[in-house]
Amino acid sequence: MAYLALARKYRPQRFADMIGQEHVTRTLENAIKSDRVHHAYLFCGVRGLGKTTAARILAKCLVCEHGPTPEPCNQCVHCVGINEGRSVDVIEIDGASNNSVDDIRSLRDQVHYLPQIARRKIYIIDEVHMLTQAAFNALLKTLEEPPPHVTFLFATTDPHKVLPTILSRVSRLDYRRVRAATLVPYLQFILEQEGFAVEPEGLYVIARCGDGSVRDSLTLLDKVIAFAHDPKAITGEEVLTVLGQASRYAVAELVQAILDRDAASVLQRFEQITSSGSDLMQLAVAILQHLRDLTVLSLTKSRAALLDMNDDLFEQLQRQAGATSPTVVAQHFDRFARVVDSIEHSRVPRLVIEMGLLELVSAEPLMPLGDLVTRLDALSKGRPTPRGGGGGGGGGRRGSGGGGGGRPRGPAPRQAAPAQAAPMRAGPPASAAPMPAPTPAPNPSPVVHRPPAQTQAPKRATAPAGGGGSGNASADMLERMAREAGLLGGKPEPAQARTPQRNAAPQRSAAAQRSAPPQSNAAPQRNAPPQYQDGPPPRDEPPWPVPAANDPRSPQGQGFALTNDRLRPVEPSSEVAKDPQAACPSSRCTPREPIQWRQLGSWDAWETFLSRVRQENDLLSAVLDNLGLLSLTEGHVELAAPANGFARTQLRENPEIEAAFEALAAAYFGENMHLELVDIVPSLPDAPSMLLVYKERQRKHREQIEHDAHSHPRIRALLHAFGGEVEKVDILAPPELPPLGERGLPS
Repeated sequence: MAYLALARKYRPQRFADMIGQEHVTRTLENAIKSDRVHHAYLFCGVRGLGKTTAARILAKCLVCEHGPTPEPCNQCVHCVGINEGRSVDVIEIDGASNNSVDDIRSLRDQVHYLPQIARRKIYIIDEVHMLTQAAFNALLKTLEEPPPHVTFLFATTDPHKVLPTILSRVSRLDYRRVRAATLVPYLQFILEQEGFAVEPEGLYVIARCGDGSVRDSLTLLDKVIAFAHDPKAITGEEVLTVLGQASRYAVAELVQAILDRDAASVLQRFEQITSSGSDLMQLAVAILQHLRDLTVLSLTKSRAALLDMNDDLFEQLQRQAGATSPTVVAQHFDRFARVVDSIEHSRVPRLVIEMGLLELVSAEPLMPLGDLVTRLDALSKGRPTPRGGGGGGGGGRRGSGGGGGGRPRGPAPRQAAPAQAAPMRAGPPASAAPMPAPTPAPNPSPVVHRPPAQTQAPKRATAPAGGGGSGNASADMLERMAREAGLLGGKPEPAQARTPQRNAAPQRSAAAQRSAPPQSNAAPQRNAPPQYQDGPPPRDEPPWPVPAANDPRSPQGQGFALTNDRLRPVEPSSEVAKDPQAACPSSRCTPREPIQWRQLGSWDAWETFLSRVRQENDLLSAVLDNLGLLSLTEGHVELAAPANGFARTQLRENPEIEAAFEALAAAYFGENMHLELVDIVPSLPDAPSMLLVYKERQRKHREQIEHDAHSHPRIRALLHAFGGEVEKVDILAPPELPPLGERGLPS
């Protein structure tokens, strides 16, 4: 007699023999017991789970001489005929080869005939998703109202390819992949029946390679038995060799070398694994599986999700999980998953995997953005900063004390004691005495100084070695950059202390220059305009687009948060009383001359006020430029602001912005102005905002330029002479506007 494969020899003959599909077998058994069997069933699932087997068992239950019964006898003529595939009333059809509409029409003509010897006529259609759309349509009516003696049993691996009209007419049962913990005892039972033996580790390898399929696992078991030198004592090494799998211990050691950041060891272990004949794709998937198990164990501290792992491997996994951060392992998984995706499309998969492993060794752990924001916020508020959080806690160099991944193979370097370096303060040295101011001349011409373009961050204390890993080094670099950009608190080191100035002459303070006599012999002019040393004054038009609140280029003051001291109104002091210009919160602002707003139109007065605010407070200017003016009356300013807009959000979350507005409004309008916001979208001309007015002026300016370019007599003459045409018009100059207070709204 010819050899019968294990998958065929041990094919279940009863529902009780099926493993891992209790939800399906119980449903069918209860339906038979209660006489509620559906006229059509659809069995869905991946290959090798028992879909066709369950259809045959159900057919035997329905036609058995002792039935209908959930336990067929497998001895009567009907059960034996189904087992041997020669029953005339149980018809099996291969949907892949009988998928035409003519085949279904022939079936439709036969269903009306009564069964010959059995109680019912049963049609089993395997791979039903292979039927054409016309064949499905031909089956619809019969499937909806079949004869009372007919039952349809469908099986498919791709239920999404079945027409929805078919799915709505059948009872669908979905199969599940069998877990290794359920499959290994079943394989052990079959080996005992056959008189063979395989080591438990080898059985787990077979179950994993079977990918939850019972038939695939039995086929692999047949292969292992045929390869083994002694089928009665098959070792795990033989299983790994014949299936092209890498030992999980070898994969664990390879991952350990990655966590230790030992490139030479990684390449050596990779060569040892591949030289034994392991499949490259299977090895890459095994590395991903190990990284996944390592992350699960680090986060859950439980073995529940690692049922197919023996005790020795679990202890090794525990040691790795305790020596590294789950965030670092997750980053390794993400990087290597992209490598696995690229293997199938590569002609040199070995080189791709090697470079992917070396990338894991050399890649620096990433610090989560949330941890970085928390740390910068703590620095700006003077609180202790958390160290080693997120991705900075692992992945250090081999042998470092940074909490990196894996066991250190050498003695850890001695940690340096943290240095207590005091931050340097900006300003003149303590020994420098203030110079006495000369007698001020009457009404000197004010000189406005621009602030230095860049300042240096204060010196920071040296972090202890290994305290935060490379993630903290990156955070320190970002912190230094944030200080230089002015996003963090603290006074930066003055530029004079860092870089020698081109001009050796010391610069006097603004107060001293205001009180100093003019250099020339000419008499000073009364109410002379301010003179700028570094260039022309700021323009009237705002710099568009308006920066958002979370834009790092926005004026965020001295703190990382949106709140800053420049937005708060200046407290009056004796110096302010002596010199009103000292109350100006910015060195760019001009002397505060009150606006004669009662003599101007509402929009002209508001635009003049916005131009003054723009020179003093960039963030307040950005907020006000987005608001539409509704009314400007005595002690009251009504503005249009959408409820969820940028301006309304900033005013709601930062009370200091409104306080800065009230202070500047009182200075320029000459009285306290109450700000009221109305939930209206700014529009022209009813609720004009500076942003809309600016865009409208630019649009009209472009239209005028383009009109002139097409209609100017000289241009038209040139075009006519050379046979040309105007393709593009570039605007080289901004529109010429009247002085502030005379512009009005765009018409």
